[in-house]
Amino acid sequence: MTDVMIGIDLGTTRLKVSAFARNGTLQYQLTKRHVDCAAGNLSWQDANDWWRDTVELVGGVVNHLNHPQITGLSVCGRGGAAVFADRRGDVLAHPWSDSRHRDELKSLYAWRAGHDLSNYGAGLIAKYLWLRKNENPLARRITHGFFAKDWLLFRLTGEHVTDWTSGPDGHAWDPAVVRDHHLPETLLPEPRLPWILAGNLLPDAAKAMGLTAGLPVAVGGHDGLCANIGVAAVNPGDMAVTIGTHAVVRMVMAHTPTGAYRFYRMPPDGQIIGGNAVMGGRSADWFLDLLQTPEHDREAVFEMMDAYAAKIPAGSRGVRFLPFLAGQVAPVARPGARAAFSGLRFDHGHNEMYRAVLEGASFAIRSIADQVNGWCGLPTVVRLTGSGARSPLWTNMLANVLDTSLEISDEAVEARGAVACLTVALGQHADIAHAADRLVQIQRTEVPDEETAANYREIYQHWQKINQLSRAFDAGQAI
Repeated sequence: MTDVMIGIDLGTTRLKVSAFARNGTLQYQLTKRHVDCAAGNLSWQDANDWWRDTVELVGGVVNHLNHPQITGLSVCGRGGAAVFADRRGDVLAHPWSDSRHRDELKSLYAWRAGHDLSNYGAGLIAKYLWLRKNENPLARRITHGFFAKDWLLFRLTGEHVTDWTSGPDGHAWDPAVVRDHHLPETLLPEPRLPWILAGNLLPDAAKAMGLTAGLPVAVGGHDGLCANIGVAAVNPGDMAVTIGTHAVVRMVMAHTPTGAYRFYRMPPDGQIIGGNAVMGGRSADWFLDLLQTPEHDREAVFEMMDAYAAKIPAGSRGVRFLPFLAGQVAPVARPGARAAFSGLRFDHGHNEMYRAVLEGASFAIRSIADQVNGWCGLPTVVRLTGSGARSPLWTNMLANVLDTSLEISDEAVEARGAVACLTVALGQHADIAHAADRLVQIQRTEVPDEETAANYREIYQHWQKINQLSRAFDAGQAI
């Protein structure tokens, strides 16, 4: 019977559950899109749905593989997304993505000028402070706060833990944050390295998923960190580019270059430098939603649209797209930036528009990569991750836009990074670099074409001019 490791990837848009052989080969994967809830200006997801979907997908993977020998589980997930529960583990506040806690977050950013507090930590605490101010009876019942994937860890093991990257960005929380903000002593999860065991699978969770109680469960990590691990981009000079919900550039460095934007630590001592094109990857999903394509057959629709768009020449016959569906944060902060098409004519259709969406996201990645390269120098290797990596059109386009070779794995990279952490926790590999090197699955390399890359350099400059002109129309600007 084949040994299998289970990786659970809780993303912003979808949950993915993947089974891997001991050498890192993907055996089977199931995905499910989250349901977003909204009321007025408020938006959130239901944390209990996350758990129900996890149970369903793990059970489905196990049944598909005809009940293989499971050696353990590990988890990775989106940053932030605070979940608050009482002492029994019942959810009291679900993870909201709106900005109702804006003032509390601003105060925490000012406070941390003299203290140690990560962005993710500030987000979780700001949401608790908002609840305490605005829904005090409910806040008084809160005993535990969780980052997204750590809520799943709690349901799996009963342990209230997080990894360094998702939590304090180090081995411990600054005690002043609890003292100065009068937080419950139990609110913040205990930070551990991603390649340490969180605990063992609880009997109830095991029964629900068709697994054996007591299986080891690794702490796992932030999905960005796990993406780097999953493609073995863990050494200084290695770059990983992700096209998932967001489009993210991450380069590993031994130290933070002067002026660079530091995402978080590459435990224990490295640094990850980069930038995020917020919703850059989801822009393709967004466009297909506008066309009312069925979610259950989305992969086939992506392939069909790729085939149509591939017949359109580079530059989308003059159509340009700015992919700022949720503002821009890199290479410059423009919270009021908005998405836009330009150059549309009567003879354009959805094929030109779809290709322009892919090109716009690629140009946004290029602008961030240029900034990161300016801080860190050129990368030794660039590896592509995320669901966008399954598109031959998009990957070829991005290689030419960046004018660099891209080493491409499958779309289970984040979960593979999580199970790499499990292998270290189980003593199968000496350290995470060794584990990543042994489990990485590079399926192909996309090499830029000299003529196409030169063409895209001109198109990119045109896109940049349109982007610059769009600043006058940012939300909140005088027009």
